[in-house]
Amino acid sequence: MNVDELQSKCWLIKNAFNINVQAVDLQFETILHISDDGDPLILVEARKKIYWDLKKALEKANINSFCYHTDSFQLSHFAMPLYEKEQFHGMVLVGPFLNERVTDSFLWKVMRNNHLENNWFHPFEKFYKSLPYLGQSYLAIGNLLVNILVNPHVDSQIITTKNQSNHDQQNLQQQDYYWDSLQVKLRYEAEKKFLHFIETGDQENARKAFLEFTGDFSYRVPGNPLRARKNITFSSNTMFRIAAAKGGVEPEYLHSISEKFAFKIEAAVSMSDLNAIDFSMIEEYCYAVRNLTVKGYSSVVRKALMHINLYFKEPINVQSVADEIGFNRTYLTKKFKNEMNISVIDYIHKKRIEEAIFLIEQGRLSITDIGIQVGFSSYNYFCKVFKEITRMTATEYKNSNQLQIEAHD
Repeated sequence: MNVDELQSKCWLIKNAFNINVQAVDLQFETILHISDDGDPLILVEARKKIYWDLKKALEKANINSFCYHTDSFQLSHFAMPLYEKEQFHGMVLVGPFLNERVTDSFLWKVMRNNHLENNWFHPFEKFYKSLPYLGQSYLAIGNLLVNILVNPHVDSQIITTKNQSNHDQQNLQQQDYYWDSLQVKLRYEAEKKFLHFIETGDQENARKAFLEFTGDFSYRVPGNPLRARKNITFSSNTMFRIAAAKGGVEPEYLHSISEKFAFKIEAAVSMSDLNAIDFSMIEEYCYAVRNLTVKGYSSVVRKALMHINLYFKEPINVQSVADEIGFNRTYLTKKFKNEMNISVIDYIHKKRIEEAIFLIEQGRLSITDIGIQVGFSSYNYFCKVFKEITRMTATEYKNSNQLQIEAHD
């Protein structure tokens, strides 16, 4: 590919997606650089560190491949190979872009993971909000970029047409408009009611209300109804997350729930899979509102709850929680007991046993494996705590649950 053709293709990518594009040779010397040049120097240096890994990956791949990479700053890039006479001789880098919306929580997490001072927050906020957000469409865009670079560039021509409507068509369009407007109004009223149930954690009514505002949107992706249905389910995931946030669930929890379902949606292979995901999302978001809200607590207790609820499966204790949230251990212990009517360590145990019960009911793991998976350092200690909380051993609970299942069958 000559430089002129490469330049035409890179400008096409830049103009179409508003993403920076850079072409480099085997020694990482710049061949072409189309950029807004707004990247903080610390991020430029971080990006240079990934060049070698991208090169090694692309050298082993075929001409139709692309590499996707997200760094510790949560900045994503595409890399596509450049070939000359069937020999790899460089790569095209497209990015940075984001697959996650920019929030305060997102920025603080990036800064914490990279050990940056607080004064980086505002420069980062300005920079990150200037970046394109691709979300779940990034794989499709990567595929499109490969096609742009591999195939010969063709200059297109645009043709415009004017719509000429007669009087009858105008009347018909007006009638359709009023009908469509009514349908939209009814749909959004149903949606508002449904999201209220999510916000309050009312799972039963949320399931019923959800059926009132679902509809057929396959026309949005002609010829691919599954893709259209996935897009709607992605939108539902976003709406559920926002409603649960209004219900008081902290962003850290919601991000993990939302991300888990995003992967499930994309992996779905049938309409029935997506129907099941819809109701699983309702159940999990409502559960989060009922059980994971931290409104009304002091700052120290709120932060402790957030950290424990996210990391109770890891080897945490009172001191590690205090260190992580930046409060004195004695102060944390006193405030937590006063506001929660339970000690920090007992709350950690409670979360672990709740998770253990869930895993026992799934019936896939042994009691020993479950104890380790939920965060206990030894089997004997797990059994001791389980009996203290449930008044029966883990084995007794497993047998009792099995008898209930058999009786139901």
